[in-house]
Amino acid sequence: MPHYCSEGLETVEGSELHRTFNNNFIGPTLLTKGLISLLKISGKLNPLKTKILSISSKSGSVGHKRFMIGGAYDYRCSKVAINRTARNLAAEFGGAGVIALPVCPGWAQTEMGNRGHLQAEIPVVESIQGVRQAIRDATQQTNGLFVDHLGEYPPW
Repeated sequence: MPHYCSEGLETVEGSELHRTFNNNFIGPTLLTKGLISLLKISGKLNPLKTKILSISSKSGSVGHKRFMIGGAYDYRCSKVAINRTARNLAAEFGGAGVIALPVCPGWAQTEMGNRGHLQAEIPVVESIQGVRQAIRDATQQTNGLFVDHLGEYPPW
C-alpha cells in the first residue's frame, strides 16, 4: 500500500517530505508556471472561465478546529503551501481574468481515503459533483479562496 502521510514528527522522513511536496505543491506550481502565458491569454478572452484548480484538503487548514491535531506533517504542510499558492496566483493574475481555486474534495472513498482502519465518509461521485460545482461557481470575488466540495469556505 502506498504511503500517504507521516503519523507524527518522530516518523517524518526527509524523502517523504520531498516526495509529498513534489506531488502536492512543487509539481502543480511548476505546471502552472509552464501554462501561465496561455492562461493569461485565455483569461482575456474568457475571464469567467479561465480557472486554475488545485486539489487541497481541510487537513491543511491552520484554522479548522477538526484538524487541530498532530501528525501528517508532510501532507498537511504541502496542502497549506498549495492554498497559499492559489492566493498568490489570484493576486498576481486575477487582473488578467485568471481565477485560482484551491478545492477540498472531502474525505472521499478512494484508495487513499480508505486505508488501514480508516473509512472515508464521502462517495466518490458526490465528491466529484461538488468539485465540479465549485469550479462552476468560482468568480473573481472568490478568487484564491479555499472552498470545499459542499461549496463552503473553510478557515485556513
